[in-house]
Amino acid sequence: MSKRAIHIIPSIIFYIFALLLVIYAIWAYSHCADIITQAKAAGQLVAKGNEYDIASFYMGNSGQYFIFALLLAAAGILLQRKQPASVDNNNSVSTVKNNANDDELDEWFNDTDNSSMEK
Repeated sequence: MSKRAIHIIPSIIFYIFALLLVIYAIWAYSHCADIITQAKAAGQLVAKGNEYDIASFYMGNSGQYFIFALLLAAAGILLQRKQPASVDNNNSVSTVKNNANDDELDEWFNDTDNSSMEK
């Protein structure tokens, strides 16, 4: 198995879980709609004044699963876009670049220390 194929497997797992959650959320949403419709038909629920309770019922029973599915799909996308770290045989270039940045930071800290001591 190539490294790229191994790298894609976790994102595929996230996509599968996201799909399962979307299917469950759709089923739960339709079940919630049936319950609300039956309660209205029986006169047990009046929509006016109970909008918050109805929205809360939908969010508690199905909405959160849509959000979880979105988060899992986003995690799958992020894992899929993440490239594995490549091994660089020429580390001296990156080391020199990091040392140059370190020198600039050291100079900045020294300047900051000197200016604070002068006050």
